[in-house]
Amino acid sequence: MNKEQFNRSIDKIDIPIDKLITREKAAMLQGQKRRKVRRTTKRSILVACGLCMALLGFGFVSTGMAEALSNLPIIGSTLEEFVYSRGHSLKDYKTIIGESVEDNGMKVTLNEVILDEGQLLISSTFHTKLTDEDLNYNWYSDIKIYINGSELSLGGGGRTEEITNSKVHYFWSANLEDIKLQDNHQIKIVFHNLERSDSKKMTKGKWSFAFTASGEKLMANRKSIPIDKHFTLEDGQKVEVEELVLTPVSTRLDYKMENVTTDLYFRLENQNGVELQEFSAQTMSSNNYNRFAALENHVTKLKIIPYIHSTDNTDEKILYDEIFEIDVK
Repeated sequence: MNKEQFNRSIDKIDIPIDKLITREKAAMLQGQKRRKVRRTTKRSILVACGLCMALLGFGFVSTGMAEALSNLPIIGSTLEEFVYSRGHSLKDYKTIIGESVEDNGMKVTLNEVILDEGQLLISSTFHTKLTDEDLNYNWYSDIKIYINGSELSLGGGGRTEEITNSKVHYFWSANLEDIKLQDNHQIKIVFHNLERSDSKKMTKGKWSFAFTASGEKLMANRKSIPIDKHFTLEDGQKVEVEELVLTPVSTRLDYKMENVTTDLYFRLENQNGVELQEFSAQTMSSNNYNRFAALENHVTKLKIIPYIHSTDNTDEKILYDEIFEIDVK
């Protein structure tokens, strides 16, 4: 299969989103029972488990080598699926790794990464020997990420895209702060152990990858739209919607809150009333964001809809008086 045929076959894949959401909600519950999580909230089908997974060894991938690897087929799903970018290739913004390392009889392939606004996206495939019983569980690992020698401490979230007897395909998004995307960054990803979600089975190991990545091309297509919208909730909680950041990978709405007691989120709809797919969020803090799929080319206007999310995920209250619209083109 040549590259063009491979890309066409990827575009035709139908992802069972509803089934994924159901499965990941169950996994989130299991993860919360077995380990404490920060107050940071990761919604949609992101697993709020704090730190991720994979395997030992060491490899260094330079920018030039990554470009040479760009024609290699990816093992498993691509990052386009993680960020709901169907029909739109993100090849120009990826660093293709294609490295595999092995420890304790288990191999992992670090497929590709993307440096986006406030996040590092990671696609990896774990080559496993799971039993049929193992397929009834989610699988996790701890991940440490270093950028230019400093360990990230902001957490993140991810999801298992596919689990079979022979592989676990995993996406992960690590939160970034104060990173100049246009620069070249030395990145190291270290995965520790592979553990079943009920904590009754674990493959011990340590797997490491090192490479160089830059978001220079993405920054050239980044757009920031100031908003400066202020309102106050009934309980006195103050909200300031700061800006909307558009990149080829995602749409991010940034907002600040004071006297935080209420879990506030936002929904985005385009000029045709079509809702944007949300895939991560950080709420209940001073600095917050809701992240959505990237805008399609035909979108010219967005409706910003704030709503209060209940703690038990059973109800929401739309703040109709605070709904507003912004032009994006």
